[in-house]
Amino acid sequence: MTKLLLLLVVLSALLSSRLAQAQASPPDAQLLALLRAFAQTSAVTGREEEAQVFLESLFQAHPLQRDKLGNLFLVLGQGTPRRLLTAPLDEPGYVISQIQSNGYLRLTPVGGGQAGTLFHQFIEGHDVRIHTAQGARNGISCVPSSHYDNLRAVPEKSKPPFAWQDAFIDVGASSATAVASQGIRLLDPLTLYKKPVVLPGPWVAAPAMKTKAAAVALAVVAQTLAAKPIQGTVVLAWTALELLNGKGYEAIANQHGPFDEVYRFNRFLESAAAGKGQVLADQALPRPVPAVLLAKPQRGFRAPVLPNSKLVGARVYQLGLPATYPNTPVEAVALADVKQLAQVWLQSIDSQANTLSIPPLPQATPASSKTPVTGATAQLAGLVSRYGVSTAEQPVREYIARQLPAWAKPTVDAQGNLVVSFGQGKTHLVFVAHMDEVGFVVDSIRPNGRLVLGTKGGFFDWLWEAQAAVVHLPGHAELPAVFEPRPNYLQATKSTMPGPVTANAGFASAQEARAAGVQPGLTTVTMPKQLLPLSAERAAARGFDDRVGCAVLLRTLQHLNPAALPCRVTYVWSVGEETGLVGAAFAAQSLQDATVVYPIDTFVSSDAPQESRAFGYCPLGQGAVIRVLESINFVNRDLTRYVTELAARNHIPLQAGMTAGGTDGQEFLNYGIPSVPLSWPGRYSHSPVEVLDYRDMNSLTQLIETLIKDKKPPY
Repeated sequence: MTKLLLLLVVLSALLSSRLAQAQASPPDAQLLALLRAFAQTSAVTGREEEAQVFLESLFQAHPLQRDKLGNLFLVLGQGTPRRLLTAPLDEPGYVISQIQSNGYLRLTPVGGGQAGTLFHQFIEGHDVRIHTAQGARNGISCVPSSHYDNLRAVPEKSKPPFAWQDAFIDVGASSATAVASQGIRLLDPLTLYKKPVVLPGPWVAAPAMKTKAAAVALAVVAQTLAAKPIQGTVVLAWTALELLNGKGYEAIANQHGPFDEVYRFNRFLESAAAGKGQVLADQALPRPVPAVLLAKPQRGFRAPVLPNSKLVGARVYQLGLPATYPNTPVEAVALADVKQLAQVWLQSIDSQANTLSIPPLPQATPASSKTPVTGATAQLAGLVSRYGVSTAEQPVREYIARQLPAWAKPTVDAQGNLVVSFGQGKTHLVFVAHMDEVGFVVDSIRPNGRLVLGTKGGFFDWLWEAQAAVVHLPGHAELPAVFEPRPNYLQATKSTMPGPVTANAGFASAQEARAAGVQPGLTTVTMPKQLLPLSAERAAARGFDDRVGCAVLLRTLQHLNPAALPCRVTYVWSVGEETGLVGAAFAAQSLQDATVVYPIDTFVSSDAPQESRAFGYCPLGQGAVIRVLESINFVNRDLTRYVTELAARNHIPLQAGMTAGGTDGQEFLNYGIPSVPLSWPGRYSHSPVEVLDYRDMNSLTQLIETLIKDKKPPY
């Protein structure tokens, strides 16, 4: 106990130190909060409204103006010299290009800015946001189920990188009419669901983070200049349409020019980032500024047909920010570099100025609010929010134990399974749902502090590439991190990762990582997750396999009177299913008197746009599933008939099907105990966006309740 307390004290101190690094001084903390909040907004080129509203909310004393093209601008001072400071509002993204009769959406990229061969792959299998006229709607980018890959003529693992032409969007609808009821229309813009990560340094990682950071830096400069007298005229502009046609910038120049000097942020200036307060420029600046690195744009701006007469005599300087992992969803920018960009802009107007005025964070922004989950789904949401990679199921086990009714007497066996037994009689029914989820474990730590990861369970590793990550430390502590993109991600020719997945948690060395509590072979790494409602009937989350099964067992206990049951019942919430049925194998040894075992687990359904319906087709919304045939089990006819007829007599929707994979029931067969797997149909197995229909979950709950109360089973 003393050693454990000492470890927790040391760990707490280390985490406090990292938090202090990330937040630093109050002004830095305020700027960091602004960057993180603005990183959550979406601004697909031509549809920049969310970013516009956010920036406008920062300016109360000196309101920004918005022109007919969507540019925001602020004019300060008068006379000469006339100077323009500008940053773009927009980011690469997509629009809904087709709404199919079956409720799936197709998409098309808008404008430019999609760099590298993996740009579109980074959206596959992830949450997305569709920005409608009535507000943002949730969706997911579909991905084939990993369970089926060995059955495909062309496995996903052998394919080239994912292309946008192959993308489907699932919004939880089964018809075009249901899509319309959500307010989704053709050509509504779509982006990833933004999940910014703050790493020690501090750094902020998010899609299009360089551009987002530049817009915030310009807002800081505008607030600073607005509070003081300035010489001449300064126009500060956040321009729309840059990636589409560049006309926002041209319009600002024509409406407010001519200009003597222009300081224009260019997202296409690129350089590796050191995080030491550096700014990029395409040429030497007229006034000496420290830490300016010269860089050439990777691509040029779209030029107008005729030269802009208001810019002909202007000296135009292009500025940029260095970044780590540029053009990925974890494009990372250092706070020190953002502050330096603001200083360069500020000193281009006032060479004596050096103090920045940071605007306060808006009280609410459209993208920062999470969709509330209430009522009957709250327990499932609670299970989903707990992390539990195989061998690290403790948070899930503790949550389940707290949800049990007062009469339950849970035990935890030597393997870590949570077991509850109740009822009476000769017949003994066992129900098993597994607590673990697929994920990663730290295999080793590189000298530079990067974590080299090994997989726990089977899944497509590229779905984790260049996404937000969470490192799980002793005492349920969590460190934000990012899954790194592969070294050659801009030129990759295959979808799958060429080597092990690595994570960056901001450690500068292996020694620092170990001091923080990272232990190779024990420390697990996952992706942030939450239950994401898609429609009234459907939701998406990572880990529905098998948190839904765990939740169903809990729900069957809510109104149960164990004294009235005609049989003995044992519920096992097992560990290690994804890594070889480890928990079930242990539990089966002490449950050899079981009459039958009912594993409760996902039915991997081919009810998905990228799957063949020749195999595993049990549609969502049409009831629970008895997994008659799976990769390692074939339920006998008598038990299949019994369960099917019992469901029919009680008007419980039930489907029968075959699918890939296996369940915890396999280990009970060793002792002559029949296994009858019961499931709900799920889409996109072992991905970050597994989808369920609550109606199927309800019918599964009813089926289990009926099974344990049946007084005349054929056992």
